[in-house]
Amino acid sequence: MHHSDTRRRRHRRGFLTAIGAAFLAVALTVGMAATAHADTLFSDDFSDGNSSGWTASGGSWSVTGGSARALRQGGTSSDARSLAGTSSWTDYSVQTTVRPTAFNGSNRFVALLARVQSSTSYYYLALRSNNTVELKRLSGGSATMLDTAALPVGTGTTYTVRLDVAGGSLKGYVNGALLAEATDTSYASGRIGVATFYASADFDDVRVDSGGAGPTPTPTNPTPSPTGDPGNPGTNVADGWASVDAWGQNGTTGGAGGPTVTVSTASQFVTEAASSGPKIIQVSGMIALPGPMHEVTSDKTIVGVGANSGFTGGGLNIGLPIDNAVTAPPANAVHNVIVRNLNFRNWADDAINVQMFSHHVWIDHNTWTTGADGGVDIKRGSSYVTVSYNHADGTDKNMLLGHDDGNAAQDTGRLKVTYHHNFFDNTNQRNPRVRFGDQVHVYNNYYLNTGNYGVASTENAGVVVEGNHFENVDDPYHLAEGSSGDGRLVARNNCLVNSGAGQTGGSVTNPPYAYTVGTACDMKAVVTAQAGVGRVGLPGNPTTPAPSTPAPTPTPTLPPAGDLVGWATQNGGTTGGAGGQTVTVSDGQALADALESSSPLVIRVTGSLTMPDKMNDVRSNKTVLGVGAATLDNGLNISGASNVIVRNLTFRGWDDDAINVQGSRNVWIDHNTFDGGYDGAVDVKRASDFVTVSWNRVTNHTKSMLLGHDDGHTADIGHLRVTYHHNWFDGSKERHPRVRFGDPVHVFNNYYYGADYGVASTMGAGVLVEGNHFENVTRPTAVGYAESDPGDLVQRNNIFTNSGAPESAGDVAPIPYPYRLDDASGVKAAVTAGAGAGRINP
Repeated sequence: MHHSDTRRRRHRRGFLTAIGAAFLAVALTVGMAATAHADTLFSDDFSDGNSSGWTASGGSWSVTGGSARALRQGGTSSDARSLAGTSSWTDYSVQTTVRPTAFNGSNRFVALLARVQSSTSYYYLALRSNNTVELKRLSGGSATMLDTAALPVGTGTTYTVRLDVAGGSLKGYVNGALLAEATDTSYASGRIGVATFYASADFDDVRVDSGGAGPTPTPTNPTPSPTGDPGNPGTNVADGWASVDAWGQNGTTGGAGGPTVTVSTASQFVTEAASSGPKIIQVSGMIALPGPMHEVTSDKTIVGVGANSGFTGGGLNIGLPIDNAVTAPPANAVHNVIVRNLNFRNWADDAINVQMFSHHVWIDHNTWTTGADGGVDIKRGSSYVTVSYNHADGTDKNMLLGHDDGNAAQDTGRLKVTYHHNFFDNTNQRNPRVRFGDQVHVYNNYYLNTGNYGVASTENAGVVVEGNHFENVDDPYHLAEGSSGDGRLVARNNCLVNSGAGQTGGSVTNPPYAYTVGTACDMKAVVTAQAGVGRVGLPGNPTTPAPSTPAPTPTPTLPPAGDLVGWATQNGGTTGGAGGQTVTVSDGQALADALESSSPLVIRVTGSLTMPDKMNDVRSNKTVLGVGAATLDNGLNISGASNVIVRNLTFRGWDDDAINVQGSRNVWIDHNTFDGGYDGAVDVKRASDFVTVSWNRVTNHTKSMLLGHDDGHTADIGHLRVTYHHNWFDGSKERHPRVRFGDPVHVFNNYYYGADYGVASTMGAGVLVEGNHFENVTRPTAVGYAESDPGDLVQRNNIFTNSGAPESAGDVAPIPYPYRLDDASGVKAAVTAGAGAGRINP
């Protein structure tokens, strides 16, 4: 009942004639003086057959012949760029069309550049051959990932690429859709350019407009701002998909600018809702509608007065009559409708039905109980709809999105809907059930006692499910439903309380609008306090004031940098041999004897020691602390022990593992160096728990850190809670870590260099990977590995430099301890300066 398609924006074209380099600077200075509107600063469609004004470096650049001229980079053996414009440009939008013609290997790209300082420093928006779009900053040749999204990228396809820079705001568009955005203040001004990385491509229609907001569409029917309008109570305005400018409508303002009427009878309401022109309709009291459905026309706000207004017996139909022959948005589609603060009870068909390419609809702060069919159904090509802060109380078929499996002609590429902060209170199913829609965004909702299932993605729909709280929900989200085929579903950062694990699959591009995801496990308090009728008020006629957001839990005081952080702080903490005797050892046998003592000990190790065994047992309540350049040639076996600390040691040339942790609790492995050995550097397995591995360096080694014994060791389920932070994986090839079963495992602020793969989540593990820097890593994050089944993996705020695309799936339980997450851009410098033995004073 709602229509959507790929996001479209109308751009003013109007290119300048080609201008020579000498005239260019004068023309740009004049253009920049006009700040009241966007001026075209520069344009080149290469129709003159030359690239005058462009400076090329690398590659093989030329202007193609024939009628369809373009700037061609024909080489694929290196990186190449061509620059134009002036270094004094500050805020502007640069756009080009690009057609990649060849990629020389995997993870190659074509790119558009902005604020170019030099050939090695600029912002760029890259289309990469691994089917991603990336917004990055290049600084002295080192790339920093700012944002990324999934996007099919292939040779022979033409893409319109745009990069907007305005102050610290950076926004990247492909084919009119906002796919990447970030805030960065490294570069305030600079030239523009186009580039390839081991790829060839044709660039055409390069254009630069002042202002940094891109060509501005001229609305066909501008509507007044809703600010202060009684049809938009409170400070809230439509967000999510309803806020996106598309299909000739700029956002969703409802009846703003039209007259305000108050209705209290069915006949009054039916007349006003079907009238032409903008109108704010205030509903006073509960109105019995004759049913089943009543038409709502464009540019209407329907808002209840107080907490006890709404409808019984009938529902609202927002849309034209059904016509299967209409497969594209008609000019007269119903649009710009707001429905807020209303009760719906005992409806005869649907409470709210949105159909036949209706668009820009905001359904907010309503409450519905039980009726014959759907609470809110959206279908038949409708789009740009937001459903927010509603309370669905006991509904069976709650929210359908997509008419049926045979309605692909109307629904494919449309049905763009946002569902956020809704209270699904003992609903049974369809919260929502999605066919064809992409991207459908379901975030920060609270699901309680859902009978059948929460979210279903079917018929190749693309659904992002993030930051929701599921409580007592056996099936929170899944693919396919009934006879419908699989869709795609990405789940991340959800809170699952006494609920199933959910099913995910495929990839989904992030929605293009700005939004903030609240902490999932806080959503129960937030949503139950704010969702439903009576939680917004009318200016001049206040109703029950909206409760304030529950005060956030005070942030725990963080330990000083370098102190113990992570899972080893839990379960009573990890103190090692504190309180026991301190001994100093300088030979391997003395160390082995001290490690096996039954008493708490702080063992200070000096010199280069040869250990008596390949693996030397460590008993509980020990601190093993290297002094100076202390080095061990074999390994430590922490087996069946608890409360052990190992710090400031160098392990070199071990014959089994350097450190093996099995069947043990509360272990801290910190500031050690692992320099080449036979098997694992740090292996944690066999139901071990509450372990922190921090500030270590692994070099000249292959198998770094295994977490989980093997695929058959299911006794590890519910254990293996380990934190890895600020470690330097310096040329080690794999297992950083390789995880089986552990959930949640926390991997943050590590620096990876030159690995085959970084982190692998397998066998149902749950791994949070955040704030890390991956450089020259073929597969930074992996879901599933070798013969092991996949696990869940959430990755966020990481940097990928000359690395492959990260893999993610599912969601991960919340991290229970306080920690300070450093910005990934500073991780390389911090970790290489601080990780490894010799960086602390024992």
